[in-house]
Amino acid sequence: MFDFLKRLTPLQATLMLITASTLLRAWVASRSGLSVDEAHYALYGMHLDWSYFDHPPLIGWLQALVLPFGDSNLALRTLPMILFAATSLVLYRVTQVLFLHATSWLGFTSVALLHSGLMFQLIGMSMLPDTPLLLLGLLLLLVLHSVFIQGREQHWLWLGVLLGLAALAKYTAITLVVTVLLALLLSRQWRQLRGPWPWLAMVISGLMIYPILYWNYHHEWISFLYQLHHGTRNPSWEISRFLLSQAAQIVVYGPGLYVFGLLALLSAMNWRGAGDHERDRSVWLCLALALPVLLLFGWGAGYEFTLPHWVSLAWAGLTPLTAYWLHRHWSSFWVRTGVKISLAYALLLIAVVFAELITPRLPLKENDHLFKDLYGWPQAAQRAEYWRTQMSAEAGVVPLLFTGNWSYASRLAWYARPTPVQVIDARYDQFDIWFGAPQNGARGILLVWPQAVPPATGGAGQFARCELREILPIRAHERTLSTFALYACDGFKN
Repeated sequence: MFDFLKRLTPLQATLMLITASTLLRAWVASRSGLSVDEAHYALYGMHLDWSYFDHPPLIGWLQALVLPFGDSNLALRTLPMILFAATSLVLYRVTQVLFLHATSWLGFTSVALLHSGLMFQLIGMSMLPDTPLLLLGLLLLLVLHSVFIQGREQHWLWLGVLLGLAALAKYTAITLVVTVLLALLLSRQWRQLRGPWPWLAMVISGLMIYPILYWNYHHEWISFLYQLHHGTRNPSWEISRFLLSQAAQIVVYGPGLYVFGLLALLSAMNWRGAGDHERDRSVWLCLALALPVLLLFGWGAGYEFTLPHWVSLAWAGLTPLTAYWLHRHWSSFWVRTGVKISLAYALLLIAVVFAELITPRLPLKENDHLFKDLYGWPQAAQRAEYWRTQMSAEAGVVPLLFTGNWSYASRLAWYARPTPVQVIDARYDQFDIWFGAPQNGARGILLVWPQAVPPATGGAGQFARCELREILPIRAHERTLSTFALYACDGFKN
């Protein structure tokens, strides 16, 4: 066994790591429920459109490719697992190209760092806008290297394609435009703007985002307005929110990525002019990808808590640099010790979280499980549809399914499809576009979650009457994970 491991090449070891990691996620994917985002984007695939309220269309288009072949949890997670495997291979190549003269194992180290982050393991199992964005961002690094270091000007056209696809994946891909501008500045190649290639790239990317512009034009530019106000709902910047966001990143990315990544970043700021110009350019290419994302969401975290996956592109972009920094400082005892501690932390955290996703066993309070929002939605949707069918036998308007907000509606609508689900809150969202807002006199089954608290009635934006039909506790290992309540309601008032 040890002789086999000693004979492994860096590429072979990387392929083994990617394969083992993918098989582990496939096992978990087949046995755990869909998250709110996964169900929401699966609905994107069912309701194909030019774009959507809160995100560009690529995520829905990708899910639409899968749905003809299956709609199980595993089927919906197959494509993100393939995309993440491709991201890992591209990262291996990026590390080799950027740090050509470093140890041949640097690419493996970079991929191992990526897979050590719980957040990346989850992104690699779930179809989120960040899943294709990671791949596109790392491919952009390869193309920038060809343009700025190898002098292949025609690769600007590929750059335009990648920027267009990234914009179709997520609005924060605007940071990749800043990446290109930073790369131009740091490589002192502004003269390339005198040629036709960058402008052709701009035309290509502009044409590719036409679906977003077309959809928003016909929907009063709601996506852009939503994004402009998103993340700045609080009037003042507070250090406590910023620190909480950073703490969350340390937890889900692990010290191997977060701590050593920041050390590599700070050290890289002083690398320029060290004598190896090719290496300096490669270092700054990594920084050009990571810094715009970190600065954008670092600033935004002071106004609103930054979800950890929003900065995934930055940490992925820093992994080659982090691997290179670790290689340069491996002789230090505290670095070797820190890597061992980080590895133990990563393995333990991934094992605990994946085990809980498969079979919840942690001794937590009733209705207070860490992942309670992943359990029980298929059963709740089935019972809601049963009671709605019973209600439809009564005289009156056609009964529908209702929930309190879009996040509940995503799971209910997916598992109860094709029954329409309407949201009774005042916020305009994608469900208003798909199924409309509740009308005066509407009736149906209202799903209440996560606690069985009776809904308020009689006021504006409420039903006139609601009668309890069923309390549905979701139990595992002799304790309740979460509880759903189903009410028959009528007489909605706007």
